[in-house]
Amino acid sequence: MSIYRVEKAELPVVVFQADGSIMKGVVFLSATAYNHTGKQTLLDLLKEPGDFFPFRSEAGDFCVTNKQTITHIRFVPPEQEKEYQSLGDREDVEIKFVGGEQLGGTVTIEMPEGRNRLLDFINAMKGFFLLQTQEAHYLVNVSQVRDINPKR
Repeated sequence: MSIYRVEKAELPVVVFQADGSIMKGVVFLSATAYNHTGKQTLLDLLKEPGDFFPFRSEAGDFCVTNKQTITHIRFVPPEQEKEYQSLGDREDVEIKFVGGEQLGGTVTIEMPEGRNRLLDFINAMKGFFLLQTQEAHYLVNVSQVRDINPKR
């Protein structure tokens, strides 16, 4: 064991790639986040500098995965993350990705008053944003979104 080893928590995820491939496995989250108090979240990991992050497949194979080629990641948040309740406006949406895949769910628009439309939200996004469904949570790569429509 190395003195430089840092204990990490494993979070099971399903990674959907722009080429249509799907990777099931785990990502590794730190006990502390770099930009806030508390544990590192999956969104924190994806917002860290650098284009790649470590991933271990269900078969036990390790790789480093390119963030930019991901359309979305499905995960079940740890219990402590579920307690957070946003005060933003919730909007049901349908997302179509560049490769043709579709995903529906709810986004929470946390934007200043007067700039809280879906258009304002999606234009302000950099990297990944949270989409919630009844079954799971998704982090969606805004650069892989072809279009996003409100569901009425």
